[in-house]
Amino acid sequence: MDMDRLHMTDNTASVTQERDVFKKQFLRIQGNYENKIKELSILKELGNTLRSTNFYDKEVFFGDQLEIINRYTNLQDISLLLLDETLQILELVARSGSRGQLENQTFVRIDDGPHGQALSGQAPVLVDDIQDSALNHGHIEAQRGSLLCIPVIHNNKAIGILSFLHTRTHGFDQNQVRFFSLVADQIATAVILFRIYHQMLKEEKNRLLLSRFFSNTVTEKIFGSGENLKLGGERKNVTIIFADLRGFTAMSEHLDQENVVDILNAYFSLMTPIIFEHDGTLDKLMGDGIMAFFGAPISHHDDPIRAVRTATKMVKALEAFNAQKHSKQWPALEVSIGINAGEVVAGYIGSEEHLNYTVIGDAVNVAQRLQSIAGANEILLSKAVCDQIADRLSAENAFKALVPLPAQKIKGKEKVVEVFRMEL
Repeated sequence: MDMDRLHMTDNTASVTQERDVFKKQFLRIQGNYENKIKELSILKELGNTLRSTNFYDKEVFFGDQLEIINRYTNLQDISLLLLDETLQILELVARSGSRGQLENQTFVRIDDGPHGQALSGQAPVLVDDIQDSALNHGHIEAQRGSLLCIPVIHNNKAIGILSFLHTRTHGFDQNQVRFFSLVADQIATAVILFRIYHQMLKEEKNRLLLSRFFSNTVTEKIFGSGENLKLGGERKNVTIIFADLRGFTAMSEHLDQENVVDILNAYFSLMTPIIFEHDGTLDKLMGDGIMAFFGAPISHHDDPIRAVRTATKMVKALEAFNAQKHSKQWPALEVSIGINAGEVVAGYIGSEEHLNYTVIGDAVNVAQRLQSIAGANEILLSKAVCDQIADRLSAENAFKALVPLPAQKIKGKEKVVEVFRMEL
């Protein structure tokens, strides 16, 4: 009986031991399963942000992604630092818990500590106890804990660092290092998409800006050259046109303001396409006046001819415009045009936020002076223009002849300017 009782006790102990072993295995499997679910959830939600999150605000966009990671991991701090290649520093762009509200701009030198090591080595760097490490970064405020720095890599090049701060020392194991490396790959995709989006916005903004001054053909050539809009100028030989509505200021005093706006809008909408049709550059609209030029930023061998064709078409188009608008009882419009050619400085003038492509030089003043003395529907040219189109006169059907007029004294010039009237 005692032997039976002893045997039952051994069996009970064995069953209990096996149950404890099974329970430990089950809990380990359950823990691994739950960790995998968390990891898959993180990767899935990070992927979803690329389809649903707006790309406007950098801190908010990346802050949302860090919050997804933090929600499942509950780490003390998660930070994203991106490399500024020009300054060769890491900039803190987002951190968990401060969505879109970074108080101060923080930078880390790329040769500094684990962040720099992870960047240069393009491999994870783990600090098991930050108290024992010579860490001194503005975005790391904890006194104890462990730090994991994962490089964010695109095209085999480190573009930033994803850092994780744990409250406990030795808080990261190799499985977490491998998983957070996958997370860093997701973040790399987000960084590239964010940059592409903002590059597209910048190009579209520049394209809209250019469309104010240039024809579609010229705009596409500028974009095709890969040149960026920037302050500064270069010397160019151009042909300048000034066109102004004669007597319109006095005429507008007898019209309703709304009518004046409607007439000017219709007039400019008529003239601007004519300038662009000949690949001219619209410099500015001044009251009821227009300044345009040919030869910058894209030069053509026949820029003076393009300017002359533009001027003649503007006059003829205005005649048809008057006939068309007669039924609306709009006053008949008359334009005076001056054209000159010469060397100028052409380029973007203003500030980085507000650029205007224009030309500056004595040739501009002469063109404006010629316009001021031109009569109704009259086109006056300087000798500089006539000399450049002389060999094309027989081939042009836009005008009949160039009639010489008395030379004009131009303010600021010692010599008189020879003037010619274009007979249409």
